Amino acid sequence: MSAPTEEIRTAEARPAPPPPPGAGDRKSLRRATHVFRPRRVLPATIVAIVLAVVAGLVALEVIGGLFGSPPGLLPVERLSALGRETRWNDSLPFAVSGLAVLLGLLLVFLALKPGRPRAVVLASADPQVVMGIESAGMSRHLARAAESVPGVSSAQVAVSARRVRVVASSSLRDTVGLDEQVRTAVSERVDELAPMAGRPNVRVTVRRRQD
Repeated sequence: MSAPTEEIRTAEARPAPPPPPGAGDRKSLRRATHVFRPRRVLPATIVAIVLAVVAGLVALEVIGGLFGSPPGLLPVERLSALGRETRWNDSLPFAVSGLAVLLGLLLVFLALKPGRPRAVVLASADPQVVMGIESAGMSRHLARAAESVPGVSSAQVAVSARRVRVVASSSLRDTVGLDEQVRTAVSERVDELAPMAGRPNVRVTVRRRQD
């Protein structure tokens, strides 16, 4: 069981310094973000499987019907009767058409809007080179920078595109100024990584461990 902690001080980030070379290139940033943006693999896989199963069932029914022994995997007779009895001005065709349109729009939306990037894009001197670090890896990297500050026993870091949130634990009795030291160490490490979108705001909270 971890020891209880008490929140002591919080340090807000100061204005970030000028971004490194290449960080302000919006075109390069968009291209790199697109490279690291995950694709919608799961929805595409589900749609492909459903279409393959439906197409296979229809093919089996058609081939079986041609040979006079349909497998009966689909309710062909009921669907045929429903098609003969249903008129275009009935509510059923409108409902089915509306559902198909909504499903198609949903699929188009999923195709055009991929998932959130899982990596932080880093600046590069060569515009043809795309670099990035996974958010989890960056969190561990910045946590080690915070733990390198004397007096910090452990640190947890949460990283997003615009913010770095650091929660550091210390067993020191006097933690005055420790939050600023942690913020400086983490900010310097962020500057070394050189995120292409610019340095995110770094917010540090120091908690005193009570053994």
